[in-house]
Amino acid sequence: MYRDDDVARTERASSLIDEIAGLERKKVSHAATDHRLDEARRELAALQAPTPEAPPRPPSVIVHLVVFGVTAGAAYLGYTLLI
Repeated sequence: MYRDDDVARTERASSLIDEIAGLERKKVSHAATDHRLDEARRELAALQAPTPEAPPRPPSVIVHLVVFGVTAGAAYLGYTLLI
């Protein structure tokens, strides 16, 4: 074997190690990006989810009093007009 073959083989191995390291960094970065994308999609879906509507509130005491007053007034007016 020639001495130059060992040097060339060592340089090629070093080059491949550097290339593998770069590809691994890209792979990890891509995985982090995919994770963030999934997280952002879940957050958006949660924000866009329809919120359940609150049940209608029952009428307050004031509304009952107003309705009673109007009804009493109408009954009084009707009674006085009929007599």
